[in-house]
Amino acid sequence: SSYGSYVRGTQRKVWINESDGITALVGEVWPGETVFPDFTNPECTSWWADECKLFHDTVPYDGLWIDMNEVSSFVRGSKSGCAQNDLNYPPYTPRILDRLMYSKTICLDAVQNWGKQYDVHSLYGYSMILSSKKAIEKVFPGKRSFLISRSTFVGSGKHTGHWLGDNAATWDHLRWAIPGMLEFNLFGIPYIGADICGFSDNTTEELCRRWMQVGAFYPFSRNHN
Repeated sequence: SSYGSYVRGTQRKVWINESDGITALVGEVWPGETVFPDFTNPECTSWWADECKLFHDTVPYDGLWIDMNEVSSFVRGSKSGCAQNDLNYPPYTPRILDRLMYSKTICLDAVQNWGKQYDVHSLYGYSMILSSKKAIEKVFPGKRSFLISRSTFVGSGKHTGHWLGDNAATWDHLRWAIPGMLEFNLFGIPYIGADICGFSDNTTEELCRRWMQVGAFYPFSRNHN
């Protein structure tokens, strides 16, 4: 690929690798075939900050909204599949999607700087948050900026805000957003919001009007329908 960010990232060896620790793991997300930055690698944090600065030089944005960072993938594990071992197929698998630990994410024997994906999976979003904060400090030195993340972990509220993810344009989701935001305050993430008027489905004038009224009191208030 001639995509600049990919070329520079490959040169700096910043991707999550397959179980051999050498070969970049390839999954699939919105653009198609995708490699995944290893934000637990200090070199990756430096690369990410540089890429954010390069993009800001072209498109002068005001902050970062980071998404799909659970980490998410549209294929099971990787384009080449996952090895048959106790990390990808542990002795006990909870009742989750497809009854597979790597469904909609990457193989659990993938290698990151902090360890195997099996051990650090829940920290992917958190590590991206820390790297993104470093990027913001480089792009906006001495200024207050904006950072919000879909995936969070304990301590994330010190660095980022959060939104409740993909909801629907229903009265139930309007109601459920209120306890959801209160719970995240208990989790130490006070900058929290929900997609006002819903993310999926078509809203109605009455539902959206009522949602805008209650949404005016969300710490993070944004219409998304």
